[in-house]
Amino acid sequence: MNSIIQKAPSLFRFVELLKNKSFDGQGTFHQTKRVIADTVGVAYGGIQTAAFQSAVKSKNKLFGEGKMPIWGMRETTDLPGSVFYNTLAVSATDFDEGHRKAAGHPASLVVPVAIMLGEHLGKSFSDSLKAIIVGYEAGTRFSYARYPEKVDTYSTGRWGAIATATAAAYLLELNTEQFMHALSLAFVLSPGMQGGSTDVSTGSMSKEGVVWAAQSGLQSALLTQKGFTGPYLFIDSYDDIDVEKLLADESGDWLINSNYFKPFSCCRWLHTAINLTLELKSEHQILTENIESIDVSIFRRALDLIESKYPDNKVQAQFHLPFTVACALLFDKVTPTEICEANLSNKLINQLIDKIKMETDDEFTKTFPGKLDSEVTCRLKNGAHFSKAATDAPWDATNPPSDEELFRKFESLVGENAESLWNKYLHSE
Repeated sequence: MNSIIQKAPSLFRFVELLKNKSFDGQGTFHQTKRVIADTVGVAYGGIQTAAFQSAVKSKNKLFGEGKMPIWGMRETTDLPGSVFYNTLAVSATDFDEGHRKAAGHPASLVVPVAIMLGEHLGKSFSDSLKAIIVGYEAGTRFSYARYPEKVDTYSTGRWGAIATATAAAYLLELNTEQFMHALSLAFVLSPGMQGGSTDVSTGSMSKEGVVWAAQSGLQSALLTQKGFTGPYLFIDSYDDIDVEKLLADESGDWLINSNYFKPFSCCRWLHTAINLTLELKSEHQILTENIESIDVSIFRRALDLIESKYPDNKVQAQFHLPFTVACALLFDKVTPTEICEANLSNKLINQLIDKIKMETDDEFTKTFPGKLDSEVTCRLKNGAHFSKAATDAPWDATNPPSDEELFRKFESLVGENAESLWNKYLHSE
């Protein structure tokens, strides 16, 4: 043990920080329950997607029958299967929460792992809550601490296994040495997500690789529990991670308390522009038939997500700025209902896409991913034009949704059993 500490002191300090940081009571626990409920609700919507329906056909070949649940379905499977399919369902519609520092979606991984493994081990709901908080912290810190100039993709799968290995290690009560090996295994086994920013623009059902990151993290912790070791020098002997950022803890607060939720079922990078479009439409009573053109100024990476003028499938549509803005103009919302097969060939949507012009703003690019700056200008056929800019997307940490707002989203996805399921998560101890 001492030799590992001597060779990997930064990794040791990271594990000790995660294991010893105190929980601050009901505020963090309530926020975590909100995250769980929102994540499970999104999974209920995700089981309807082509990605999920295609993948679940291989359930018995890839996994076993088992007794572990798949949210929203009567079918069951084994532990790895439940993590696989619940994570897939959460990530399928891009309606899941995230964190600005992570530039991705920690809960999509740690909630399925902590809930499923906790149930498998017979742990209390409180234990799973704490595992989610700690796993969320680890994944977000690790992603944030990467040197920006070395980040070629912001795909959650690149760092997500760190989050799930941490959540699993907490529930398995691994000692410090085992914990260190679990994280190092998770790092080396994380999806590489080769292809950079084009990983999602093609509409691949693998999307950001969160499903495989969840699997890698869970397996790493389980293997480590039985003596399997990993390359624990991955932080201390390489220069990919800013150790000071990784270990910084100025506020002492858990990072799950500063997450964001999503009101729109698409990439978070698009949310500011969508919300500005809705605000302009409402404030100026704009009718779509009167629109001459729409100009959107945004950071460079948002435009990199667009593969073609019109999206070819629903996954592409989730990352397609003109399509989502057109949906907002036509339907006043962007949910899985709007991002559907029928709307891919909707003539009104395509006509609006033809009127949308996108351009890169250098200043907005400099502030990304810390901020999601966007500006939208709507020009009408009568010569009038209206503009609006913002740096923050809706339901951010500075303007979080109320429990009632989150419940309305949850209810729209879960249906008739929404209230009882919501209460199960929000009021469990």
